[in-house]
Amino acid sequence: MKMKIKICGITNTDDLKKIEKIDYDKVGFINIRRSKRNIPLKQINILKQELKDKRSSTLVLEPDNAYDVMLKCNRLQMFNIQLHCLGSYDIRYIRWLNRYHNYENMNITRAIGLCDTIDSSKKCELEEFSNQCDNILLDYVKDGLTGGTNKQIPIDTAIKASKIIKNANPHTEVSLAGGLNYEYLDGIYNKLKYFDRLDLNSGVESKIGKKDINLIRDILGLFDN
Repeated sequence: MKMKIKICGITNTDDLKKIEKIDYDKVGFINIRRSKRNIPLKQINILKQELKDKRSSTLVLEPDNAYDVMLKCNRLQMFNIQLHCLGSYDIRYIRWLNRYHNYENMNITRAIGLCDTIDSSKKCELEEFSNQCDNILLDYVKDGLTGGTNKQIPIDTAIKASKIIKNANPHTEVSLAGGLNYEYLDGIYNKLKYFDRLDLNSGVESKIGKKDINLIRDILGLFDN
């Protein structure tokens, strides 16, 4: 099985250099005040400059509005963005602003929070964003917020969400997030075929903000065959 891997919540150069030596797809830098892995834009820019493949960098935001997104993207020259808020209208507006101000294609991921079940409202949300975004990140939601929960979505619920997204737009990629670690992924390995990417963060840390490269390698080993 081929699986793309994004390693999110990078906070330091030491982790970044180790990650660059393995087979990863994207790295994520979080600029969200409530996050335990929040780092300022200045530090994100320093880390981005350390990357050999700068296009692998993803800016993770919970912005107030579309202008906030564009200001930060333009300042950092980062055009992979992961949004933990904003509606589909805002995302269309971001694409419009970017088209007239930059020559770079913008790749937009929208995080959507799931609990145990998917009701009709959540189904509509999944369908709506699948037609506005390049990627949907499925994460566990707690108190209305996604990210940093270290809790896994029931896998059958995540699979149902993925099928809804792919049915609405087969070109939209689906990422699975939420406390992913080796033991959990090994146990659900046969069900991972419904996802395009795994988003690793808290499940591969030795402490908050410090990635354990061996834990990441263990997960990559699941997909070596």
